[in-house]
Amino acid sequence: MKPPPVALGRRTTLGSKGCGWVARWIIAKLWLALALFALPWAHADDLPTHDGAVHFTQAELLSVPGVGYSAPARLVEDAGLPADGWKLVSLPYTAPRELVPTSSGAVQTVSDWYRIDLSRLAPSTQQRLLYLPRWKTLGHIAVYGDGVLLYQSHGSPVHNGFNRPLLLPLNATADTPAPATVLIRVNRLRSSGSGFSTLWVGDQASLNWRYQIRQLLQVQLPFMGSAAFLAVGAFAFAVWVGKRRESLYLLFFAISATAFLRMLHYYVSGDYLPVSDEWFEWITVASMLWLIILIHLFLQRLHKQPSAWLTRFSLTLTLVCNIATLPHVSASIASLYLFTPLLNLTVLPIAVLIFAVNLRKALRAKFPEGRLVAGWAVLTVAFTSYDGLLQNNLVSAESVYTSPYAIIGLFFIFSYIMFQRYTGAFAEVGRLNTGLAQRLQEREAELEQSYQRLRVIENQHMLSAERRRLMQDMHDGLGSSLTSAIRSVERGAMNDAEISGVLKGCMDDLKLAIDSMESVDADLLLLLATLRFRLAPRIESAGVALRWEVQTVPALPWLDPSSALHILRIMQECIANVLRHTRATIITFSTATDDEGVRVVIEDNGTGFAVDEALHRHGRGLRNQQQRALAIGGTVNWESGSTGTRFTLWLPLHIGADAEGPFQARG
Repeated sequence: MKPPPVALGRRTTLGSKGCGWVARWIIAKLWLALALFALPWAHADDLPTHDGAVHFTQAELLSVPGVGYSAPARLVEDAGLPADGWKLVSLPYTAPRELVPTSSGAVQTVSDWYRIDLSRLAPSTQQRLLYLPRWKTLGHIAVYGDGVLLYQSHGSPVHNGFNRPLLLPLNATADTPAPATVLIRVNRLRSSGSGFSTLWVGDQASLNWRYQIRQLLQVQLPFMGSAAFLAVGAFAFAVWVGKRRESLYLLFFAISATAFLRMLHYYVSGDYLPVSDEWFEWITVASMLWLIILIHLFLQRLHKQPSAWLTRFSLTLTLVCNIATLPHVSASIASLYLFTPLLNLTVLPIAVLIFAVNLRKALRAKFPEGRLVAGWAVLTVAFTSYDGLLQNNLVSAESVYTSPYAIIGLFFIFSYIMFQRYTGAFAEVGRLNTGLAQRLQEREAELEQSYQRLRVIENQHMLSAERRRLMQDMHDGLGSSLTSAIRSVERGAMNDAEISGVLKGCMDDLKLAIDSMESVDADLLLLLATLRFRLAPRIESAGVALRWEVQTVPALPWLDPSSALHILRIMQECIANVLRHTRATIITFSTATDDEGVRVVIEDNGTGFAVDEALHRHGRGLRNQQQRALAIGGTVNWESGSTGTRFTLWLPLHIGADAEGPFQARG
């Protein structure tokens, strides 16, 4: 039998609508399926002459009415078949069904007996098999050889494996004779009609490849396609779980799961179903309706031009249909599986409307994959229309259901679209990362330039601050001393020795200011050594002995030139007070460490003084020492008596930012 030209034309149309290499790969797959699809329909005359199979295109038919299903008898003679009433029919043969079933049609049954005469076949030493490409009925099938039952179907009379080809041996072994007559009993509901294809009789080699191809096209490809669709949908669901804002992945998963449920009845028989026939048929019908809705929502999400009225209309219709067809809900529906063919034809115009609206919007929005989806929609309408005719026994019963291939095409096309979106998202992330890297480099360059400018400004501020500090210190220290000396000389109030002492003090001030600019690397002992180097000659020239009992102390991280000058000035002022006022003969320098700081101690054996009175009356030098110590976070303390004076400068190991500040000496 030649394949219908309309179906071939639809497949060619899809090939011309390819989009890129992936689309061409999809079309190549469909062309391969088409080639396999056409093989079982080849006429017997096209077979090689050495093929041992005989193709039967005629049979004798006897229809016996009854009520309810009955199990097949073990022997034909027990069935009580009449001798008259047989008629010759051409195969494939279809018994018409009622388009609108009646309640009596769901109870009354008909048993169609097909008789095939094999007596004219040449004898064969090989085992002889019977191959039936398709039988379609709401009932069971039984095969008899010479009046003895050889095979009978089991399980549900509704989901009875109708889409599975039948291949069975007619004789037990190659040495036993094959039957001369084959009787095939097909019982059915009167309203449902039935279909019976041509049949083949031959050996294993000549029939097995036909059976395998038909099994592949009718069962295995639909199963593998729906399973692959569901697997990819599960991956899309996992992507959606990690990225909830991308609802497209969730819709893809829902479409794959619904398509899987929709295609179950093509390859699952009632023996393996955990639900009743009524509920399984309801799931099949409901999944078809929801599949149309989900495809509509998916396409809306792609072209981003929603149709609120169409969505509300289709959802309302689907919900009403789902509720109305629930098993045991409507008394007017005797059996849902009798109404399913009519329901499928009714839904077809609505599906065409939904697809047409979405395709128009997709093409208007210049949706990149719009042509591919349009080609699939045309193909799907053609396939679904053809299957509706096949289901209603209006075309040859030997044909293959094409809707599963529309679902497989949907799988490839939607997978291609999701793959494009998925890889596009990665490409977009790559472009964003590249842009971010470029902007980051630009920002880094700007920050580097800003940092260099800030460094220049900071260095300028440091130099300016250091310059101001030195100028201020020289003005308050050296400048003040020189001004006092000049005025005293002008008034004649100082002799040569006093003038020399003043000038030496000025030189000491200048040297200490210069020494404070040298880096001491946070080493207090190095700073004290510098002080000893500068003041030791002056101390010894005054006839005072210097004892140096300095011990190792921790480093002071905060010790900078400004802090160093404060320490030197404090020590200088202390030594000057000893030389001027105490008449001491020994000065002792020592250091010590406690938990939080370092102590620098200067002791003398002079006459001592009243500390409180000096601080509150004329002790400007003592107050300057206090202020300088406070500026660097330290403290000063005097203990004076008749045996001498003990001066202590306490310095912290670590200093806070708010403890240090500029000091302006006054006098």
